[in-house]
Amino acid sequence: MTTIVGRRTGKMIYIKLKHKYLSRHLLSHFPADSIRLDDDRLVKLRERSYIKKWIKLIPHDKTIPVEDFEKGKQFIHLANIVKDNEVFASGNRQGKKKRTTLIELKSVVDEALLKQKSEWLYMIVINGRITKIGGTRNSICGRFGSYICGHHIEERGKSGKASETNKYIYNTLYFYLNMGCDVKLFGYKLPEEEITRNVFGHDVKIRVQTYHSYESILIDEFRKQCGFIPFLCDNSDPDYKSSYT
Repeated sequence: MTTIVGRRTGKMIYIKLKHKYLSRHLLSHFPADSIRLDDDRLVKLRERSYIKKWIKLIPHDKTIPVEDFEKGKQFIHLANIVKDNEVFASGNRQGKKKRTTLIELKSVVDEALLKQKSEWLYMIVINGRITKIGGTRNSICGRFGSYICGHHIEERGKSGKASETNKYIYNTLYFYLNMGCDVKLFGYKLPEEEITRNVFGHDVKIRVQTYHSYESILIDEFRKQCGFIPFLCDNSDPDYKSSYT
């Protein structure tokens, strides 16, 4: 890949020559169950990646096995996060990749459950170890769709218009998938809460957003048990923290 600078805008433009821009990643180097997430070999491979800015190498000692998290017992395995290699099966584009994005969510439960507009807590688990705890007010599919926006980084010749979180999560997950790692998503559906309020003379039922408090308290419970928060997490909201010593 060659980099040039636009004459008028000065913006970095990335030109793909001879190889696709993904070719700098070396695929499936190691068995999924035989590698630490901060293995020295991964350090070197990250350094060789043209998107290394957006890849977070996860320290092994900042993760724990999913089964060891006491407050995670109510979470269920909802989906696998996998590389998106789907191609057209027929027609003029037969054999060509359907989407330009690189990862996708493969449900292991009824897909309607993941699309249902409701509040969830979720955990992203790589090689059996918890790397992120998060929450969503819309749906699991909706939250994952937001992460997909992380594809649009300038290093791929895209706009760069995505949140920092989405860029880091998307590209970090893609990096570990390319290394042959196993990535799973676990979830816990939150109970629905409604209140009735008089709005300009009308009694209106309003759905209460609660995931933020659940998420913050769960992250803090993780911190209490482990002494750190999951590496890919933002800090929990101090307004909802339980007392931590």
